[in-house]
Amino acid sequence: MEHTDVSIDKLAQQCFRAVFRTHTDKPGFHYFNLGKNRTPLEFRTILTELKRELSKLSETNFGKKLSYHWLVRFDQQVNTPFHVDNAAHQSFLLLGYEPSVIESELHIADYHAFAKENDRGSKEYITNFTPVFKGNESLLEPFTTKLKAFDKEAYHIVIMNNSSPTLPAETLGVYHKAVIVEQDLNKNRIVNSMVLNMSSEERNSEDLTREENYLNTIAISK
Repeated sequence: MEHTDVSIDKLAQQCFRAVFRTHTDKPGFHYFNLGKNRTPLEFRTILTELKRELSKLSETNFGKKLSYHWLVRFDQQVNTPFHVDNAAHQSFLLLGYEPSVIESELHIADYHAFAKENDRGSKEYITNFTPVFKGNESLLEPFTTKLKAFDKEAYHIVIMNNSSPTLPAETLGVYHKAVIVEQDLNKNRIVNSMVLNMSSEERNSEDLTREENYLNTIAISK
């Protein structure tokens, strides 16, 4: 769905319901198209405002705020395996894709749903969980959603639950992997990446400084 008129409050509520899940009846991720008529700075501002609204919802529902584990803008044209990013046990990945002619896909796999149907049993799989999936990826196929064919002229946001399982798990994470369909290193594929830790620790001052640097920079990491 395309969101040309952005209501951060409504987007945050949609994201929270889908992503901050405690059961597998929710997908663990949310995706939306922000349309074409904006600038990279406007886009980054939307991302930081969305983070703030999600933090309010997290505090209301879990008694914990969201703080930045990292906040970067980089050029990414590398395939990855299914994985969760290195962060706190309860964390969330917010990805902002700027317009790019590079064709790519994002695959999201529900490892908790997979564990429920795994022959070894849910508890054993979760106990021996690794942040990079080591098995045959075809096993994840029934639990995988493939986000394909992004509009190459539009801005897109994907947020997912990046949590690693603890027993009992407070929120339930998913794996993700990037697939670059056709690489072209002469062109850019700019991804804004925020990892948000759910924590009772107060880091408002540090987060505001990091946001200011992020919003004011034109640097692109490699």
